[in-house]
Order: sequence, then structure tokens, then C-alpha cells
Amino acid sequence: MKIPQIAFLGATVLLAACNTPPRQSDLQTFDSEFSEAQLFLMTLQTLDSGDVAKTRKTAMFPVCEDIASLSSEAAKDGLTTGQKQKLVSLARGTLDYLLAHRQQIDGRLESVQRCVRGLKKILMSPDDVRRLAELSDYFEKQHHDA
Repeated sequence: MKIPQIAFLGATVLLAACNTPPRQSDLQTFDSEFSEAQLFLMTLQTLDSGDVAKTRKTAMFPVCEDIASLSSEAAKDGLTTGQKQKLVSLARGTLDYLLAHRQQIDGRLESVQRCVRGLKKILMSPDDVRRLAELSDYFEKQHHDA
């Protein structure tokens, strides 16, 4: 009788030791980064009501980094159709924001450059490509004028 109890206890201990929290899946990573970028984009849009140049610069960094990261996730082709649609919507909102505030954004910053590269991987419609070229051209001219 003691052998089955010992075996059961041993198996229980072994299973408890092997029971580590699961790693965050790619889909969870996507949802987390998407939500964070969306939140910061909304924050940027809300802050437009006053003189917020420093806050805009600070808040823009995570949006740019998340867009760059999300573009890499999208390239893995593991996103659902719904996630892809949400990502394109977020990328368009980010592009709209960058275009509307391009005079206040330093296009020479690595985070901004990574964001633009990420947007180019996400946005494929002719209108999006045209608007991205307009933004890139503006930042390139800004770089040469500085």
C-alpha cells in the first residue's frame, strides 16, 4: 500500500515542479502591444488641447516602438484577420498623427525612423504608400535643413 502512495506523492511533486507559468504567446504579445500603442495614441490626441511639446515627444516614443515591434509580429504571418485589420487601423491612425504633427516631431530620432519603417511594412494601400512617402520626404528634408 505504501508504494502507490509514494508513487502518487512523487508524481504530485514532479508535476508541481514542472508547473511553471506559461510563456506569453505571440497573440497575447500582439494584444498587449496593440493596446499600449492605442492608449498612447489616444493620449497624444487628447493632449493636443494645450502646449504639450515635451509630453508629445515623451508619449510618442512608445507608440513608435510598438508600431515597429508590431510590424515584426505581422511579418510572421501569425495574426488573425481581425488582428491584421486592427493593426492596419492603428497604423493609419499613427500615420495620420505623424502627418498632422510632423513639424513638432524630430524625424531624425531612431524611434521615429523605426516607426516609419514599421508603418511601411504594415500599410500597403496606394494612398497609405503615398502618404508615407510624403512623411518620409518631409523628414528627409528636415534632416538636411538641420
